[in-house]
Amino acid sequence: MSHPKIGLALGGGGARGAAHIGVLQTLDAEKIKIDRIAGTSAGAIIGAMYAATLDTKWVENRFRAFLESGALESFEKRSLLADRSPDTLFSQVAKKVKDHYVIMMGLNRISLLKKDKMAEALSFLIPVNEFESLKIPMDIVATDLYSTESIIYSSGDLLEAIVQSSTIPGFIEPTFKEGKMLVDGGVTLPIPVPVLASKVGIKIAVDISRRDLGELKDPNMIDIMKRSETITSLALKQKLALEADVLIRPDVLGLHWSDFDQFDKLIDNGKKAAQEKVIEIRKLIRDQSKWSKKNSKHGFKRMRNIPFTQKG
Repeated sequence: MSHPKIGLALGGGGARGAAHIGVLQTLDAEKIKIDRIAGTSAGAIIGAMYAATLDTKWVENRFRAFLESGALESFEKRSLLADRSPDTLFSQVAKKVKDHYVIMMGLNRISLLKKDKMAEALSFLIPVNEFESLKIPMDIVATDLYSTESIIYSSGDLLEAIVQSSTIPGFIEPTFKEGKMLVDGGVTLPIPVPVLASKVGIKIAVDISRRDLGELKDPNMIDIMKRSETITSLALKQKLALEADVLIRPDVLGLHWSDFDQFDKLIDNGKKAAQEKVIEIRKLIRDQSKWSKKNSKHGFKRMRNIPFTQKG
C-alpha cells in the first residue's frame, strides 16, 4: 500500500522556532516520514537544518552551539531591540521610537542591521549552500514589498533564500534583486501551508505564534496601533492554519521572538504538541492510503488546490 506524501509547513516566530525542533523530533521518533518542507523565517532556518541532515539531534545540538557561541549576544547588542517585552515587532520598534536618536536614525536608514549579520549566522547553522544538496525538497518563502506577493524559492542559493525569508522588516536590511524588495516571508505567509497544496497529500502545519493579546488598559496611540497589527496578524495566521490537514500549536510560553532563554522548554513543548497529533496523522495516512488504493483501480486522481503564490 503506497503512503501519501506528507508536507510540513513551519511558521515564523524567531526564538520560538525551537519548538519546531521538538515537533521534528517527535515525528522522527514516531517514524512519520516528511517528504517536503515549506518554511517561513524561523521555520525556514530549522526546516533547512533538518532537510540537509535528516538528523533532529544534530539540529538541536547545532542550534545550541550557536546560542552558546556568543554570536547571538553580539547580534542582540547591535539590534537596539534587546528589550523583550511580550509584544509584536511593531511594538518593540515603537518603544524605541520614543528615543529621539532612533527616530532620526530611522528617517535616514532602511534598517537597524545589515543582512550580512544574518548571513554569517546562517553559514554556521546550515551545512549546505544549495537547495539541490538537501536530502528532501524544500520551499522557502520571502515577500516582495513592491508587488506585495509571496516569492517561493525551491532551487538555487539556499542561504540567500533563508536570509530573505528571515529579514524582519525595518530590523534587517532588505534584499534588492531583479526589481524586488525582499523581506520576511511572514509578511504574507507566516504559516506557509498554501505552498504545499499541490505538492503533497497531507499538509501538517506548525504554528508558533503568540496568541495572548493581554489587557488593553488606558491605551495611547501606539497601544492602539500595535493591538490592531496583532489582531490582523493573528487573523491571517488563523486563515492559513485552516488550510492544513493537521495543525500543531506548541505552547510558546508567551515569548517574544528575540527571547532565546527558554530553548529547552520550547523543544519539550514542541515534542508534546506533536505527540498529541500522532494518532490523527496516522489515521489520515491510513485513510488516504486506502482511498488511493481503491481509486487507482478506476483511474481516479485526487484533485488539489493550486496555491496563490509566485515563484522566484
